[in-house]
Amino acid sequence: MNLTGHAVGAARTVFVRAPFQAAAALRGGVRVFHPRGLVATGHIELDSPWWTLKTGTPIDVVARLSGGVGTPSGVPDVLGLALKIPLAPPDTEWDLLLASSGTSAVTRILPLPARAWSSARYSSLMPYSSNGTDTRWVLAVPVGPHPATASLDALRQSLTDAPLRFRLDLVSATGPAVAGGHVALTRVRELPDDEQPTFDPVLHCPPGLALRPAWLAGVRVGAYRGSRHGRGNPPP
Repeated sequence: MNLTGHAVGAARTVFVRAPFQAAAALRGGVRVFHPRGLVATGHIELDSPWWTLKTGTPIDVVARLSGGVGTPSGVPDVLGLALKIPLAPPDTEWDLLLASSGTSAVTRILPLPARAWSSARYSSLMPYSSNGTDTRWVLAVPVGPHPATASLDALRQSLTDAPLRFRLDLVSATGPAVAGGHVALTRVRELPDDEQPTFDPVLHCPPGLALRPAWLAGVRVGAYRGSRHGRGNPPP
């Protein structure tokens, strides 16, 4: 990117950051989106050569499951599944953010409300390119028992009773979904909302994978920075 491109990118980031910073401050220092969440630990296992990480081996993860707006219990909400996946070298990570969405080529790019954790179908909303090519969306589908409401309390109880499992799929713009791996969450980690981990899927991405298109990824950087600044959190 030339100097002009850097200037445009910086201006775009600042322009987007400001309203999100103000919104987080007005909400009393809580996240603009997905303000209330439940933290859990478990593992992810990747099964496709599309990934640029090791496959066939369980990797420990920290997850945050949340409602996008924080609607009252029983009311549909945009549900979120955020995964923090450790990378090498130590102290680096991949933040994979998925939100309830549709399953078609059109609706998988849209965050859509879900009535229950059991019926939610999650999407990365933006696709990833693998090694500069082969662009695919990451999808997650609940497997086995999940709560029949969008309540965080019901989710906590369900996870206390048994692991929460998800199937990961990879899908291109035109082709069918292919198996990508699975996630199992096994234990609740009780943390107040202001101590729960934060996520940035643009800045925290593994080598070889990148969110596309790049200009929209830049917009998301500004949004996440604004929300963190509004909450008084330092940059990641």
